[in-house]
Amino acid sequence: MHRALGLFHRWLGAIIGAGLAVLGLSGTLLLWKPWWIGVPQVARPAEPAEIGAITRAAERLGAGHVTLPSADLGVAQAGLPGGGGAYLSHDGRLLARWDNVWERPETLLFDLHHHLLMGETGEIISGWFGLAALLFIITGAILWWPTRRTFAWRALPARLTRPAIIRHHRDIGIIIALPLLLAGATGALMVLKPLSRAVFAPLSTPAAIAAWQQPPPAFSARRSAPDWPVLVAQAQARFPVAVPRIIIWPKKPGDPAMIRMRQPAEWHPNGRTTLSFTPDGRMLAARDATRAPRAVRAQNALYPLHAARMTGSPLSVPLRIVLTLTGLGLTLLGSLAVMSFWRSRPRNPR
Repeated sequence: MHRALGLFHRWLGAIIGAGLAVLGLSGTLLLWKPWWIGVPQVARPAEPAEIGAITRAAERLGAGHVTLPSADLGVAQAGLPGGGGAYLSHDGRLLARWDNVWERPETLLFDLHHHLLMGETGEIISGWFGLAALLFIITGAILWWPTRRTFAWRALPARLTRPAIIRHHRDIGIIIALPLLLAGATGALMVLKPLSRAVFAPLSTPAAIAAWQQPPPAFSARRSAPDWPVLVAQAQARFPVAVPRIIIWPKKPGDPAMIRMRQPAEWHPNGRTTLSFTPDGRMLAARDATRAPRAVRAQNALYPLHAARMTGSPLSVPLRIVLTLTGLGLTLLGSLAVMSFWRSRPRNPR
């Protein structure tokens, strides 16, 4: 059984190890995105007058949504059609613009990490990679246990020989096992929705989840363009201590305008408290994320844990450092495992 487990572990690593290495390196870089995107930032939320300037500038660009500045990322980011986007300052000044994900390193890395540059298909594959990481952790821990007395703290292999790489692989794998378990599980649950629903189903009844996800009622309005200062003021009156985070334009006539807010009790950096309005200013629905069913709140916690962006938590920075080391370790594990496996195969097997 031990030999069969080792064979399964090695072959699975040889097949998808490179993919895990790509996810590890891209995810590590994205953890520190605000530090290297190369645009001037003011690390604070936008004031009400600044929100008006940002929404007007984003509307002129044809944005479908705009994420407002925060203490983490001190610029507004507008989402434009066709995968484009733009960075806006607090006063609505255009700082940078791109027409597709290939024009900015951070957007390319995001698409690589989330979609493997293959759209929805790549997103599903990355979710299965997360499940594969869980298999690696379990089988690797079983294989490591008999060799535990030879454990050594070592960032890199002592030599680039197959025995040294295998020993380093076992030791570094057991070191990063727990944070890798967190990253793999949260990533898989975010992407594989049926799995996520099945895992969190015991936390809430289907009726409670369905009631929470009920769309806002249909409406008719004379005005087609939302008056965002009025809508933001209404949202702020409904949730006085919440911070507006995302402004979402109606996709087509008859769709509501939406505002996402973050309340102090929410970990998610953009919040999950959502308000829907008619363009002429009538509130249709307001979802308080702090009162959501337990299953929904558990799902909302996946991204903050996966990206180490637990806003307001003192654990956010330590977790980011741990996940950075984990991502670098996963990059080493995946790339060196693939290299050592295929280099060790006989050139002319019978």
